[in-house]
Amino acid sequence: MIRDTEQFNTWHKLFDALCEESGFSDNMSLAARYCEMTGSHGQKQFDTAVRNLNNWRTGRHLPRPRSVRVLSRLLKVETDPGLMVQWNTLYDQVRNATDDPVDEAAEETVMPVSTPRRTATAGRSLLMGLAGIGLFSLGVATGLLWESQWRPWRTSVDDAPLVTYLPEVRLVVGQSRIIHGERGDCGRLPREWRDVWGNLPSSRIGEFSDAGVVRRYSMFCKGVTPARGIRFTAKTPGTEEMYVTGDYMKITVVDEASLTAASPNVNENER
Repeated sequence: MIRDTEQFNTWHKLFDALCEESGFSDNMSLAARYCEMTGSHGQKQFDTAVRNLNNWRTGRHLPRPRSVRVLSRLLKVETDPGLMVQWNTLYDQVRNATDDPVDEAAEETVMPVSTPRRTATAGRSLLMGLAGIGLFSLGVATGLLWESQWRPWRTSVDDAPLVTYLPEVRLVVGQSRIIHGERGDCGRLPREWRDVWGNLPSSRIGEFSDAGVVRRYSMFCKGVTPARGIRFTAKTPGTEEMYVTGDYMKITVVDEASLTAASPNVNENER
């Protein structure tokens, strides 16, 4: 944990520092872990978590108390009594000092629990009950499959980078970035690069290469699954629209001179 936490006088600064300390420099990997802990599934919930975490870390919004409890467990704040007191004190200060303290969208990252409506007939209630039992059984089966399939690789690829698919990518000539990942069967190690490369489109503005094993969020797999990373290295200025592993992508490559002319004050970390 951070040695000197007294330097942080606002909750969001402490939260951001703890995220960095725990290795969550980007919100994508943190969102994946947050969704896992809250039982959230689906691309919409993941995207919402990324947006909320960005707002929370920059102080634009404050999470609900139950989200704060999840974050305290995720970042292991509860293991340090002194830090836990500071964490709660700073949160309460912000919550009590503003009329707009809570990010309402935070609830979207929590998987909803549906309650059946009252019906006019007992028959409909029975059908709903049977459907609920079926879904419960399916959930148990999926959970068992999840454990059996994921356990063998988790320890070996937990540190692999988490890749988020973006339909539009902008690069500078010479820049290289992992832009996508081709997953195998859910929870299993991905295919070899030669199998992935043969299905990639040709490009006149850059070239694809193997980025090794990565992790990506899959709606089909209902969570994070290993994948074969696809790296794109920008070679020539231009724009191309293509399909990468079945997903539409628009890749734009610019040269350093035009980027500097357009944004003379941009710093290196923002490129």
